[in-house]
Amino acid sequence: MALLASAGCGGEPEEPKPDRQTRVDQAFQRYADGLQDSAGVSAAPTQHLLAGSDQLANRTRVSLWVTDPEASAHLSSRCYYLDLEDPSGVASGFGGCGGTDDQVTVHLDSGIAYGTVGTWPARLVRIGRGGPPTEVPVTGGWFLVPQSLTGGASYSIELVGADGETLCTVRDLTPPGSVTPVT
Repeated sequence: MALLASAGCGGEPEEPKPDRQTRVDQAFQRYADGLQDSAGVSAAPTQHLLAGSDQLANRTRVSLWVTDPEASAHLSSRCYYLDLEDPSGVASGFGGCGGTDDQVTVHLDSGIAYGTVGTWPARLVRIGRGGPPTEVPVTGGWFLVPQSLTGGASYSIELVGADGETLCTVRDLTPPGSVTPVT
């Protein structure tokens, strides 16, 4: 009679990886802790909202998270975090914090274009690159440029207010870059 036995490899069991919401919560808490430590700020932004999501050509899921403007109206610093998760489940992310100004800015990092409308009260932006513009919502002053528009060409960006009126238009903005619009 043969007795079969099996044994697993030694070592600690692998801890489950945090889900997206946990990663985002942790990132905003790190930002808040860092701001309080470095700037002597009595309160730092931790409440946040999803500003946009998309998928890259390699099927990596991208989500842009930003400081909740209503919960942080009394604070001067605003933060963002880009969460990335590839098809195999490997997650990473990056972001930062800073004050706001009157510039429209488009960043380009890791093939992802995203931007801010600064202090302009835009509800959405119309982004064009030589063809018909694409409307993109603005959340907390931030927007995620659709992957279909991401590339080396410059953008035309129209800022649209709550009543549908054009606040200003920026032409020939090549990321990474920023400009103070003239109305």
